Amino acid sequence: MKWLEAMVRRALNDPYLDELTRKLEYKYAHIFLYQKDDILLTEKEFDDVLRFADILSRSDKADGRNKAYKIVSLLYDVYKDNVQFQYYANSILTKLGNFASLSIAVGNSEIVDTIETALEKQIKKTYQKVPFNDLVFTDPQYKLFEAMKDSNHYSFSGPTSFGKSFIMDAFIQYIITERHGIDNIVILVPTRALINQVTARLKKTITNKNYKVLAHPVVPMIYRNRMLKYVFVFTPERLISYLGEKENPVINYMFVDEAHKIIAEKDSRSPLYYHAILLAERKSIKLYFASPNIPNAHVFLQLFEKSIDEQMIIKESPVAQNRFFIDYVEGKGRMFTETGEDIIFQDLGKKEQDYVGKLLRKLGKNCKNIVYCNTVADTIDFALKFSKGLPEQNDARIDSLIELIKSYIHKDYFLIDCLKKGVAFHFGRLPQRIRERIERLFEEKVIDYMFCTSTLLEGVNLPAKNIFIFSNAIGNSKFSDVDFWNLAGRAGRLSKELSGNIICVRIEDKKNRWDNPNKDLEVVRNKKIEAVKPLVINGQKNFYTNLDYSLRNKDFTRANYSQTEKEVWDHYANIVFSHQASKTDSILMSNFLRKNADGKKLLERMEKENHIPLYILEQCSNIKVIYQNKVWEKIKESESAFPNEITTQTCLEVLEKMYDYYNWGEEESKGRNPMVKQRTRLQYFAVLMYSWMKSTPLNMMIIYIINYYKRKGEIWDRNEMVIFNPNDRNQINLIINNLISDIDNVLRFKIKNYFLNYYLIVSEKVGKQNAGANWAEYVEYGTTDDIIIELQNIGLPRHLSMMIKDDYIDFLTFEDGMLVDLNARELIENIDCKKYKNEIEELKEMIL
Repeated sequence: MKWLEAMVRRALNDPYLDELTRKLEYKYAHIFLYQKDDILLTEKEFDDVLRFADILSRSDKADGRNKAYKIVSLLYDVYKDNVQFQYYANSILTKLGNFASLSIAVGNSEIVDTIETALEKQIKKTYQKVPFNDLVFTDPQYKLFEAMKDSNHYSFSGPTSFGKSFIMDAFIQYIITERHGIDNIVILVPTRALINQVTARLKKTITNKNYKVLAHPVVPMIYRNRMLKYVFVFTPERLISYLGEKENPVINYMFVDEAHKIIAEKDSRSPLYYHAILLAERKSIKLYFASPNIPNAHVFLQLFEKSIDEQMIIKESPVAQNRFFIDYVEGKGRMFTETGEDIIFQDLGKKEQDYVGKLLRKLGKNCKNIVYCNTVADTIDFALKFSKGLPEQNDARIDSLIELIKSYIHKDYFLIDCLKKGVAFHFGRLPQRIRERIERLFEEKVIDYMFCTSTLLEGVNLPAKNIFIFSNAIGNSKFSDVDFWNLAGRAGRLSKELSGNIICVRIEDKKNRWDNPNKDLEVVRNKKIEAVKPLVINGQKNFYTNLDYSLRNKDFTRANYSQTEKEVWDHYANIVFSHQASKTDSILMSNFLRKNADGKKLLERMEKENHIPLYILEQCSNIKVIYQNKVWEKIKESESAFPNEITTQTCLEVLEKMYDYYNWGEEESKGRNPMVKQRTRLQYFAVLMYSWMKSTPLNMMIIYIINYYKRKGEIWDRNEMVIFNPNDRNQINLIINNLISDIDNVLRFKIKNYFLNYYLIVSEKVGKQNAGANWAEYVEYGTTDDIIIELQNIGLPRHLSMMIKDDYIDFLTFEDGMLVDLNARELIENIDCKKYKNEIEELKEMIL
């Protein structure tokens, strides 16, 4: 209907609509910032703006539909009880297919539908019903779902609030049902932090009893014997490990969540993502990519040489967002409007005592608030300072979490101080067990304020009414437009509210704290996201030259590249060589050969000199080929990989060997958070590794490391070595956060990868039967006990696996040393509720 779209275009270009929209935004800003409803609409203006919204909602393009929704959201707070507003909101939101927002906007009012609205509502509720539940897709969600059903691979992007996970879960249910449960499926997530969240969600949504949700790259015997099918939730390294085992069940479909991580230039894990997906693609696994806000979503299909036609860019958002900037340095604020003309407020941003706390309390009252602070130190500092100005909470759920933190971590952990006031902090170093409890309390609105780092950018599903952004950087790097809108897009929760607020706050004149407002605020003002340009495809920044230099073990084209950039080039160079060894034809390989004249001769020469089998090169793509071959040459025929006895001393001896074999003094001593700045650091990791592999509980490990620093007498704090004071809570918290980070990022990732590489090479050279124990497995699972490892493989976390093994092993059945049955109901009925109060609730959620 061209005449209708022409009418929509006329409306969008009407100066009167701009005037009305600006007045609505000015009205909203006064209510939000001052709690004053002193900007009044005339009856005519109210009637006209609703008519405009009704016209715009009939558009088939996102800009008109978004504008219609924005008008409804701006009117809602003041006019939600107005019958005329309810009548129009009912019609507009029905046309948008946004029934989640419709239930909020109209509530329980008895609006009588027009024939047109009633018919459209009935059609959409019938045809756009989500399979297997009572929810209804929005119009763009339905359009995407239908397109994916008819494809063998697909890539889509949309706003953070669009519901990408919701779509993926629905599509998985569709695959399982329509294909009669014959397929195994993978969801690929960027970090371990997301695994538990996604697995817990899938266990609730997948109703087919023939499917199990697993997160480790090992299918336990307890399930193999039952001829089940699986939905796996893997990080890239776990996917690589799974694909490397030929006996594992075949995977048919893979969903790549947060797909933009594959091409992130400033993420050292991006080559691992690329490598894992390419290995999957070579096994004919059907690929589906989901990413936030990327305007050229086809780029992921192009990267893996798929047809770029099967893609969709969703620009329509189911939640509206209002954008503010409050500047305490210049003493003013502004609202970024839909018309592009800022509304300036001169009397905002006055500095006074506890000015940040007053801002958060005023704007965040009675709603959920996320406060982005960038660094861990700033996140904890802001959370502690803010919580001091609040009264103590009297809530049994908070008290329960505090008791858990005291017993599981330490009585002096700063999170306890914050939780007492209904405040929390959230970052990657928090133990998964604690982080999940915090997220649940935040979702239930027991906690109203969450201070966080960039962990939320990894895909953690944690929306809120308000997002306060205190820093415009991740680490030392300014936000990219994708990163900013991935974070800011969490303002507003579909089915909970019609809109959210993005509040960028300049607290002081300091680097990476909105210190250059004119330039820094462009991404907020324009809402424009540039097309992404993958290094593998475009080769910018001397990408392929530096890959060549890495393979030749030469210095890169410049000396001042960041450590992350160097790690990315080294890793891609290793992948290029593995493609040479496997004769893989990839965009990476073809571009490398095209841009480096002598590249083919170099790779052929390296291949002749190489002793490492392909499966090891693919499993260990992050380790330079030159080091792997040096390890091969040093291994003696009678040598086992690791000592039979695990002590602090043998741990230190192994780490010393790894330090020399893999050149850690050069490869792992650079950047912002190096593994080993000095060789003496290995003593700390020996203590940590011994405790971890010996199944030591986290709280005891913390005590052991505190005692280690007592013996040492000094600690590295804020870029200097200082005297260690065991009574200094700041130092205790520093130890705790560093220890948890070192377990996850150093032991279970970096050191595990080196151990795995060494074990595989030794096994290949002397035979697996002579290679001895695989310490890489012990480091991954945090134990040497096969029973605890087996329990983790079926989906239980380390602490629950240790509890069951120690106190309730009678409820497990073994055959030939393998777990073949777990009597879940009797186990739970017999657990000591007083001793294991927290554990029993966790266990119920996981195995019942």
